[in-house]
Amino acid sequence: MALSPKTITLLVKSSPLSGVQHTLALDYIRAALAQGHAIKRAFFYQDGVYAGLYQQAPQGQTSVHEQWRLLAQEGEFPLQCCIANAIRRGVLDVQEATRYQCTETLGSGYELAGLGELVAAHHDSDRIVTF
Repeated sequence: MALSPKTITLLVKSSPLSGVQHTLALDYIRAALAQGHAIKRAFFYQDGVYAGLYQQAPQGQTSVHEQWRLLAQEGEFPLQCCIANAIRRGVLDVQEATRYQCTETLGSGYELAGLGELVAAHHDSDRIVTF
């Protein structure tokens, strides 16, 4: 018996630099997309915002940052970093970098967003899955 397609939002709170939560989240999205579900957004909160920090992976490896970007392109969903958590951790887009007279560090394919986006996700999604 096939399940009806669901709209899913991911809430990622852990750092991509420790543990396997990001790998599990990426695998979850791949499986959900393969089963016909739609991903509404990936929202990075707390240390999860480090996923948006541009990172160069060692030669022959793909960074978690890039894996998220490529999967978001494939699944056509936004990668949103909580703006307050991002600024606190030095993850800045052009606008915030200009405001604080710093260098932009937010990678391509990511955007800073307020908690209103997470509230909207609760309204617009069938499931919120936290990693």
